Amino acid sequence: MARDLRLFYLFRLLATSYLWVPIFWHFLVSRGLGFDQIMLLSAIYSVTVIIVEVPTGALADRIGRRVSMMAGALAMVASCVVAYFAHSVPVFIVAEVLAATSMSLCSGADSAYLFDLLQEHGRGHEYARREGTASAWHQAGSAAAFAAGGLLGEINLALPYLVTAGVAGLAFFVAVFMGRDPRPHSAGPIREEVRTYARHMGQSFRDVRKNHKLMWILGYSAVVFVLLRATVYLYQPYLDARSFGIAETGFVFAVVYLVASFVAHHGDFLRRRFGERTLVWAVLATLAASFLVLSQVAGEWALMILGVQAVTNGLYSPLVKPMLNREISHSGRRATILSIESIVRRAAFGVFSPVVGFFGAATAIYVCGIFGFAAMLALFFAAGHYHRAPAVPQAVATGASAPATLD
Repeated sequence: MARDLRLFYLFRLLATSYLWVPIFWHFLVSRGLGFDQIMLLSAIYSVTVIIVEVPTGALADRIGRRVSMMAGALAMVASCVVAYFAHSVPVFIVAEVLAATSMSLCSGADSAYLFDLLQEHGRGHEYARREGTASAWHQAGSAAAFAAGGLLGEINLALPYLVTAGVAGLAFFVAVFMGRDPRPHSAGPIREEVRTYARHMGQSFRDVRKNHKLMWILGYSAVVFVLLRATVYLYQPYLDARSFGIAETGFVFAVVYLVASFVAHHGDFLRRRFGERTLVWAVLATLAASFLVLSQVAGEWALMILGVQAVTNGLYSPLVKPMLNREISHSGRRATILSIESIVRRAAFGVFSPVVGFFGAATAIYVCGIFGFAAMLALFFAAGHYHRAPAVPQAVATGASAPATLD
């Protein structure tokens, strides 16, 4: 088992080391795309994830988690190669669809592989710790990839895509040498599985609709996710307008991600120290205000505001996940309701991103700030309507969390 664990950690490090993240805006602009088209691509990515999330999960159960991880790595190779040769929006759409499919094939399948591996050897109780270690590898790999991507982008903007394809190819071979799925996954007829899933999803939607507080949390999660996800697309034009070079942008992305990761690892302590109710409003208010301030500053002050946003990014997952899990009363539908939450927030960003793209990069920062405060006001009145805002919870173990922006 020790060998498979080492290979699993290495897969986590390689599979999500996207070197193109800190340079993709520069790359797409160099290929003739405008900000509105870039944001349209981001919406297509979100919609694709929503569409393929359930089928890829079912596929992983049928063909095996390791095989699904291998397919996900190959999909990223294909995405990067297509992007490297792309010069038009339709071809870039193909690259985005492949990237979204890659993420969906790996996400969930890798955690399920780890859980089953530990269970098979009677060490299921180690899952939270092992998942934390795997997350640390992922975060270290991402930070290094961002820094390297900026340096490579300084040489050639297309180079990070080729190197990412190579890294994803290495992830594929790592998965090849991992042990087979620890336990066989029996699959019934597809038609019966679809019926069962539809019935299960319908019951889960009814659970959400009946629980007003759960609906409030889904709304809150969607608002914060939209703002955090927007930073991925706004930072590059923002830093470019303030004379940051491509290599410098890569290092800024790496540092911001490391700050968010550090805060995420201490999220449970911060929640207990300051209280959940306080952090719920502080995260959203700080995030909204930071966008309005960000548009007015440059230099060291700009980097400080990016650091503040990194803190809110790190707090997001450790704050929202316990709130969600505490409100899900039916354990048998927990995973499905969490999938619904993922669908809701990605759908929200899929709607928001083309709207922001219409305004342009500079104005979009103001739009994010105004949207944040407007949503905060709506959530405040909604909390009053439901007679009870989120209360300070009992401690809930969440394991390790990662920043939300690359989810």
